[in-house]
Amino acid sequence: MIERAKEIAQSVHGPLKDKKHYPYMSHIIDVAKRVSHLGEKYEVVAWLHDAIEDAKPVDFKKKVTAQIEVAFDEEIVLAIKAISKNPGEDYFADYLPRLKLNSIATQVKIADASHNLSKAHLLNQIDEIPLQEELRSKYIKVLDELGVDGKSCEKPLEHKDGKWLIKE
Repeated sequence: MIERAKEIAQSVHGPLKDKKHYPYMSHIIDVAKRVSHLGEKYEVVAWLHDAIEDAKPVDFKKKVTAQIEVAFDEEIVLAIKAISKNPGEDYFADYLPRLKLNSIATQVKIADASHNLSKAHLLNQIDEIPLQEELRSKYIKVLDELGVDGKSCEKPLEHKDGKWLIKE
């Protein structure tokens, strides 16, 4: 199951880079690692937590969604759909309340938001500071909304040898 999730994730995120030009797949890998102790279903959802949302164009998104629906059981499919933000949804008024109805999606979102919060410090150029502050505030609020202490989830990361590691 995990291998199939990795294949689908790679097909969507393989060539993508994040805001600081790090391979986007290293984010996916880190989120999956953060929830692997919870079980295989959580890890599968982590591998695919951005797949539907990031798959473009529309035809590719439909193909990815169909692949997920065929490859995984209903519990996993529902969790992946719960963690996928729909177009036009307000993040705090619509998306998070819907996501919180699914326990797997909630735990994966905690891992995702913790990862994103923990790399916000990398936006450290003078012109990036407002974005850093905006993202830190957003992810602390997200984590608080999901029932964890957002500030305590911030553990600055560094990207080394293709992986995200807690900065020492």
